[in-house]
Amino acid sequence: MPSSVPAQSYAAQLRRAFLIAAALIAVLWFAGLGARALFMPDEGRYAEIPREMLASGDWITPRLDDLKYFEKPPLQYWATAAGFALFGEHAWSARLWPALTGLAGVLLLVFAGHRLGPPGAGPLAGIVAASSWGYLLASQYLTLDMGLTFFMLLTLVAFLLAHRDPGDERARRAWMLVAWLAMALAMLSKGLEGIVLPGLTLFAYVLVQRDWRLLGRMHWRAGLLAFGIVALPWFVVVQLRNPEFFHFFFVYEHFDRYLEPGHHRPGPWWYYLPLLLLGMLPWTPALVGALGRAAKGTAPAGALDVDRLLALWSAVIVVFFSASDSKLPAYIIPVMPALALLVARDAARRGSLALRAIAPWTALAGIATLVLAWRLPALVRNPELAALIPGYAPWLASAGALWVLGAGLAWAVARRGRDAALVALAISSLAGVQVMLWGLRSLDGYYSARGLVRELGAEHRRFAPQAPFYSVDTFDQSLPFYLGRPVTLVAYRSELELGTAMEPAKFVPTLQEFEQRWKTGGEAYAVMTPATYARLAREGLPMRLLAQDAARVVVARTGERPALAPRREGLLPELLGRLVP
Repeated sequence: MPSSVPAQSYAAQLRRAFLIAAALIAVLWFAGLGARALFMPDEGRYAEIPREMLASGDWITPRLDDLKYFEKPPLQYWATAAGFALFGEHAWSARLWPALTGLAGVLLLVFAGHRLGPPGAGPLAGIVAASSWGYLLASQYLTLDMGLTFFMLLTLVAFLLAHRDPGDERARRAWMLVAWLAMALAMLSKGLEGIVLPGLTLFAYVLVQRDWRLLGRMHWRAGLLAFGIVALPWFVVVQLRNPEFFHFFFVYEHFDRYLEPGHHRPGPWWYYLPLLLLGMLPWTPALVGALGRAAKGTAPAGALDVDRLLALWSAVIVVFFSASDSKLPAYIIPVMPALALLVARDAARRGSLALRAIAPWTALAGIATLVLAWRLPALVRNPELAALIPGYAPWLASAGALWVLGAGLAWAVARRGRDAALVALAISSLAGVQVMLWGLRSLDGYYSARGLVRELGAEHRRFAPQAPFYSVDTFDQSLPFYLGRPVTLVAYRSELELGTAMEPAKFVPTLQEFEQRWKTGGEAYAVMTPATYARLAREGLPMRLLAQDAARVVVARTGERPALAPRREGLLPELLGRLVP
């Protein structure tokens, strides 16, 4: 066990490292939000739903492509729509909520580590989380997972602080109310997992510790009342307006999706283990020992074992989603802040993060990335995507080089200045991930419709809503956002099956009906794959090519270019425009 003097010295080094890294982290955190287009399907979907919410003024019933869309609750839609109203409809403002909640999670970890101890755990937890590959990626990509992760982390931290001092009943009540409110916001972020996963973790902890008294300290009455006041009103109102909501959201979207493999997201039982090891890089080597020591228990009898609870929280989430027949990598993002806090507490207690052991593994990951960048053009089989990969490979190689250089610098200075080595690893990790993300703009032509809409001349304008715009046998979910209007789906349902069934007039069920409408109608536009375009052209369907990228073709029925209107600006840009000539 290290003496108090080395422990205090190590805590001081960690505080210095955090202060040095904080400014760079803050800059790099937001630097790339607008550098690349919104990718389909997730980013296009979660930008378009709030855009339509703001445009329609209906903040209760979410719609995607003007069709009812009940897969997720509305908290992030509301936040993103508010961002659009303030700043305008851009890729960076669409990604602002994940970025803000991700950074808020880092700050919450600093606070939690400081309050829970040992000295230095707070700054180190913040650095580890901010520079972990998986956590950082989730904060830069537009999905609902980072918002959920923040509110689940707030639930966990509030619970830990509530039971830190058994004698302070007033503090326990206050922090438990925070935990209940955080669970309500987690449920409004993504659904039942916001309350089910914390509940399962509590049950697992009580079983392992055999501490049933903990269940009596939950402030059930006040907590359930606070939870209901925050979480339930939207569910009640949306059900009253849409009778089909309850079955789709609770039965199909939660239970059927979890239990049935029909969502085409299968994976073996160990699916999340390599993802977790990759996602915690560069700190993965420190994780194994921390988990082992947490499993043995670190708290005196009768006290809340913080480390064991953090380990159980992580294990419950991984096991829960591993048992599902529908798997996606982002499902385990809520594990990563807990593991960052666990690693930080373990390192602060022992007075060492073993940076000279971590650095070689980071260098190895960087070398593997360099090899991947070299081999990537040969590995991609899709011809449209393969044509764009040479433009991305240098970015990926640059990320690998940054990780190798950072690891080398950290290894060289680790003995002389552990704070400098920590900053070198963290900043090179963060910068490498950002470079890798910035380079994705070279793949916009395949994964996003921004370039296509730019070719139409509508990137900063709204596409005229009078003429129909068909999406034929495909649906790029980024297209409506960049067009500034919904499209009419043709022979495509997928996740919009409920919406097309409820509002069939907004849907064309067959290619034959589309062709008939196209031939007999007036001004009209359509987007389709190059293969569909070639087939319809061979059949003699009258089409004029307007724009084309690696994955899509836009055609018009007549020779007219589309009429465009100015795109909506946000409130703040409008005010600045009036104040600054």
